[in-house]
Amino acid sequence: MPNSWKGVIAGFVATVVLSALIMLFNAAGVLKQLDIIEHIDKLGSIQRVAAWVDHFIVGTLLWGPIFAAFDATTDEKRPRWQKGLMFGVIAWVLMMLIFMPVIGAGLFGWRLGLIEPVGMLGLHLVYGLAIGLAFDFLDKRFPTKDSILPPPPPFAAGIGEKGD
Repeated sequence: MPNSWKGVIAGFVATVVLSALIMLFNAAGVLKQLDIIEHIDKLGSIQRVAAWVDHFIVGTLLWGPIFAAFDATTDEKRPRWQKGLMFGVIAWVLMMLIFMPVIGAGLFGWRLGLIEPVGMLGLHLVYGLAIGLAFDFLDKRFPTKDSILPPPPPFAAGIGEKGD
C-alpha cells in the first residue's frame, strides 16, 4: 500500500478520534470553545453538516498525505508516535497563524482567551498522536513494496572518486 494511502487512512482514523473527543466535550458541556466545527461554521454561510464534512476533508485528505510526506522526510529512528506529536504541533501552529485570524479570533486565537490556544494545542496533540500510531500500524501491516527497479551496479558508486 502506498504511503499516501496510509496517510489518508491514518488521517481519517485520527479525525474520528478527534471528532469523538469534541463530541464528548460537547455532550458533557465542557470546553465548548474547542469545538472546531463551530469555528469552521464561523467561516460563512455553511451549515453545521457541511462544517463536519470540511473537518473530515481537512483531517483526512489534507493532513493525512502531508503526514505521510512528513514521516518520509524525518529521522527514520524516531518513533512514529513522536513524529505524530511533532506533526500535531506544526498543524496547531498553522491553524493558529492562518485559520484563527480568518475567523476573527486573532493570531493564536487570543481574542477568545487563553483556553482556546492551549486547548487547541491539546486537541492537535491528540490528533498527531492518533495519526502517528495509525500510520505506524498500517505501515507494519501493509509495508510499502521496494522499488521494482534493480539496484545500481556496484561499480557505479565509485565513478568519479579518486583513483579512477
